[in-house]
Amino acid sequence: MNKLTMSLMLPLSMTAWKVVEGFYSLVNGHLKSIRGFVISMNWNSPLHPEFLTTDGRRFTVNRVFCIAKNYEEHAKEMGGEIDRKSPFHFQKSFDAVTFEPRIRYPTHTDDLHHEVELVVVLGKGGRNLRLEDAEAVIFGYAVGLDFTRRDRQTEAKEEGRPWEIAKNFDDSGAMGIVTPQPEIGLMRDAVITLEVNSEIRQSGNIKQMAYNVTELIAFLSTLQELKAGDLIFTGTPSGVGQITRGDRLVGKINGLTDLEISLV
Repeated sequence: MNKLTMSLMLPLSMTAWKVVEGFYSLVNGHLKSIRGFVISMNWNSPLHPEFLTTDGRRFTVNRVFCIAKNYEEHAKEMGGEIDRKSPFHFQKSFDAVTFEPRIRYPTHTDDLHHEVELVVVLGKGGRNLRLEDAEAVIFGYAVGLDFTRRDRQTEAKEEGRPWEIAKNFDDSGAMGIVTPQPEIGLMRDAVITLEVNSEIRQSGNIKQMAYNVTELIAFLSTLQELKAGDLIFTGTPSGVGQITRGDRLVGKINGLTDLEISLV
């Protein structure tokens, strides 16, 4: 190797190291393997929230499945009907779920609606579960509230777009304390209500669901593998309506802990 080649290699090698060093500084924090380099990164990934159980335990939320049009009268009030071939669902981000008593009113809407729901919490997962096996993966139940930017949903429907802007935003899924299944058994028959400022807005019974809890679990397991910590918001009875800042909401399902929130 002659002196000229060596003199060129030194600045080139130093330059290459500076590039790697600069990249290292840029992504310092979490470990990541890129072409043989193990580099740490500090991307600000949101933490999965934790739900609380009636016996004082805490577990991490995984994914959030939301069933739409699962009560006949609600489907009608929204101008639709139940799909008798299979349930219709969408998903929320896990960090859209909140357990706080104060819910932030979202941006980009003048027509926020409430939807009280039974939430099923999975303790185990699986693929292609049979109906007789679906009950075994249930960890427990809670009262939930699904909030909807109804004006944005109407626009999305008219334009044939996904519902994400209407359904997936900060605090768009509120959830109460989880009652483990051994305390209450398989839930098939329970009154579900929502009060807004002490006035009953929604009232029904979970037995009115077109697809019951085990049917929903079995169906979702055919689409992707279910996992522990997955939540299923099972749909809402009729009576959904607009809410505004300052409103106080109380969701109730017989046998479960009430969910009380204020909109700020």
